[in-house]
Amino acid sequence: MSNGSGQHPNAPLTPEGRRRMVDCVVVAGWSVTAAAEWFQVDAKTVRKWRDRFVSEGPGGLEDRSSRPRRSPKRTPRRLCQQVIRLRRKRRWGAAHIGFEVGLAASTVQGILRREGMGRLDRGDRATATARPRPERYQRERPGELIHVDVKKLAAIPPGGGWRSRGRGYAGEHAVSRMVGYRFLHSAIDDHSRLVYSEIHDDETALTAAGFWARAAAWYYSMGIPPERVITDNGSAYRSGLWHRACSATGTQVRHTRPRRPQTNGKIERFHRILLEEWAYIRPWTSETQRARAHHGFIHFYNHHRSHGALGWATPISTLRDNLPAMHT
Repeated sequence: MSNGSGQHPNAPLTPEGRRRMVDCVVVAGWSVTAAAEWFQVDAKTVRKWRDRFVSEGPGGLEDRSSRPRRSPKRTPRRLCQQVIRLRRKRRWGAAHIGFEVGLAASTVQGILRREGMGRLDRGDRATATARPRPERYQRERPGELIHVDVKKLAAIPPGGGWRSRGRGYAGEHAVSRMVGYRFLHSAIDDHSRLVYSEIHDDETALTAAGFWARAAAWYYSMGIPPERVITDNGSAYRSGLWHRACSATGTQVRHTRPRRPQTNGKIERFHRILLEEWAYIRPWTSETQRARAHHGFIHFYNHHRSHGALGWATPISTLRDNLPAMHT
């Protein structure tokens, strides 16, 4: 019968086998050599278990952890806590966290796995299905191509929704609680990943055109003339209002190919980051609270959040590195 560890319960080097071996020496008075020969082990092994039994009693015959008493190269606790905090707060992957705290990605992954946080689902939350990674490309200069898209997001009723109150709270399905949706209109520069984003109540052509006028003005203020803008084939982006708004800023209009969303993948990836690191990072209690945090996150993204595709630089530093070349 197995003891669950893969060894016979009476095998010589199990705790029970060690007890019988030590009894032969301590109680029956056998010599170490005789006990070693009888139990078919080395004499040093007999002396080791005899000495442990004498100094510690029966507990000394139990298995001990193989972990060393001291691990000088073990990751300091402070860094481990930083890794865990960044995972919880930002939902970043091991490579990104490793860059921020100065550790190898494999070390970070080991820390996360040890804390039960090793898996970070990619792609759609509902199915946890990984999306195929498109071939990466990057435009040569800021403003050469601006990606624009809209992301629909459920609005937050006063006092918060189910994420803050829990499922089944009183009045969850009341008509007065149904507050509709908000629409994230966002633009991202293909080269620097610098982002401009606003929250609106709809995704009409009028709203999209107004958004582009403000986005283009902001990019110009940053020293980025928007040469081209690319969107999907939504009705707002095929409208005359959209084309006239882009024409007014001197920007050429482009659309993604049908059934090829990866053409606009950078803005889709940004919206995914928004959902993971802003929209769903905590249970908001009001639209005002979430909108205020949106403004802060956009600043953080542009000025402080390192980006793997930029060699772990920030968008604003990438832009500054390119400004001298743009004005020569």
